[in-house]
Amino acid sequence: MSEPSIQNENKSAIGSPADAGEATAGRRKLAALARTYREHALTQPIQIVGFWSAVALPFLYLPLLVTGISSEAELLTFVGLLALNLAALLAGHGHKRE
Repeated sequence: MSEPSIQNENKSAIGSPADAGEATAGRRKLAALARTYREHALTQPIQIVGFWSAVALPFLYLPLLVTGISSEAELLTFVGLLALNLAALLAGHGHKRE
């Protein structure tokens, strides 16, 4: 017969008690990393810049969208702005959440 599975707090089956211990240790490490991130001196300035950059960057799309993307350079610029906007969204997602 197979080993009975146990369930963690998310109600998902874990194959063995050793797996449960590894999952708990992983969650503890992740929580410690999150605390370290929140307590770091540069976290707040990075979040502020990321948030406001994410707000402002879409205004740079307007000239490209109004005139149309007709060349490869304009396409690369547009894709670069989108990537930069995504990075700014990720960096600034925690701004003023507390």
